[in-house]
Amino acid sequence: MMKTTVLSVNGMHCDGCAQTIEALLSRVPGVRKAEASYEGRRARILHDQEQAPVRNLIAAIAKGGFEVKAAVG
Repeated sequence: MMKTTVLSVNGMHCDGCAQTIEALLSRVPGVRKAEASYEGRRARILHDQEQAPVRNLIAAIAKGGFEVKAAVG
């Protein structure tokens, strides 16, 4: 089942950081689309809940040195 999850991300310093988060998330099996916003400090991910549970999304973001503050919505 596909789901859209929005995560609040701490530690972004520029649009390049947002692109890094998108790249990290795109490597997670089950992620269909990932968009990150430096200005909004958020990542919006369309993913298969079974293949890519939220904990996997958070772990992928953490690999880049970013911190997920909270799930939004």
